[in-house]
Amino acid sequence: MTLHHAPIDIRTLNDESGRREAFALFRQALLGIGDFGRTSPEAEARYLAEGNPLGGFEGDSLRGVVNGYGSSIVLPGGGSVRHLSVTHVGVAPDATRRGIARRLIVEQLKRARMQGYAVAGLRASDARIYGRYGYGVASWSVQHELDLGRTALAIPIPRETLRIVDARDSFPLFRAIADADQTPRPATLARWDGWWAIQQFRTVHGATPHHAVVVGPEGGERGYLRFHVETADNWFTSSRRSVIVDDLVAHDDQAWRTLIGHLFTQDILHRVVFPSRPVDDPLPFLLGNPRAVEISNHRDESWIRPLDLEALLAARRYGGTRQVAIAVEDNLFAENTGTWSVGPDGAKRSHERPEAHIAISELATLIFGAQPASLLAAASRIRTASTNVADELTQIFATSRSPHSGISF
Repeated sequence: MTLHHAPIDIRTLNDESGRREAFALFRQALLGIGDFGRTSPEAEARYLAEGNPLGGFEGDSLRGVVNGYGSSIVLPGGGSVRHLSVTHVGVAPDATRRGIARRLIVEQLKRARMQGYAVAGLRASDARIYGRYGYGVASWSVQHELDLGRTALAIPIPRETLRIVDARDSFPLFRAIADADQTPRPATLARWDGWWAIQQFRTVHGATPHHAVVVGPEGGERGYLRFHVETADNWFTSSRRSVIVDDLVAHDDQAWRTLIGHLFTQDILHRVVFPSRPVDDPLPFLLGNPRAVEISNHRDESWIRPLDLEALLAARRYGGTRQVAIAVEDNLFAENTGTWSVGPDGAKRSHERPEAHIAISELATLIFGAQPASLLAAASRIRTASTNVADELTQIFATSRSPHSGISF
């Protein structure tokens, strides 16, 4: 017997009750998200306030949701563009496999472009889903596990500029430091109020103690480190006392070295876990024994969907020795499709014969410098007229630091 369902009506959820209903459906769909609104309705309200949720309704029944938070993202060269941080994508367990998520995601992307966002971005629970919507991997992350007992710092690091602060009450300071970073990596996101709200909630209500330290004089701080104790049966007698780094922001290399050095002064610690670090993080070179840091869990981090390609290309800086004409294919936004000339003179539309053909998802990977064009060409993810063209595109889109955001949402 064929079941007939009412048409899905997509609506904006503007009021607080609608936002809460959407978040509740998302938690139900993902199964592993707790109802922290029961513990702190105020924190949940602050967390949801800035969101722009869309609901897919069957009559008066909410069947699917997608949400997004306004932000900005850094490009190679230091420029930034408007970024919609996509999250809370979920469908009611009894309404899956009916195309509801697809309709919501596509509608969200169309509205975001109309609202002036240059890109949309997300963290993918499943890496097989979002490429079909034009998202591409724009940054990667790795986990570092540092065994403090197996190494010392390779160079002495001064401690005079360090200051221990209250991890629970210092969020205005943390936010000011993060916002003041003048040289962020590509793919760094401006953090919105709701993101800070959930970080503060987790710190205040965490099951284990949280700690924090800042570097720099008062009023001139240049970085901070937040971390919490890993659960142990008996912390005092454990031979594997560990902490998990929640957030690390450093405006310069000296600030980074000083914050890492602080961990070595904590004699009670055996191990430090950094869950998300850039693939070119220099930590091993800071150690007398580089084998004391185990690097694992290499995974996709930022997934980016270009919306306004003209604005996105214009905001980036390029290298290389000449302009290359690339044909871009975008099956959702005709405005992005066409031939573009990119190179040391910038990026603009072109009527030249293209030397490379690139889908919009792979172009996102190139723009942020997540992978070189030569690698994508070798895997047939982009098509080039010759190896020389792929090598030239590698130089054009090269970046001195690997893209990395370091935050989830």
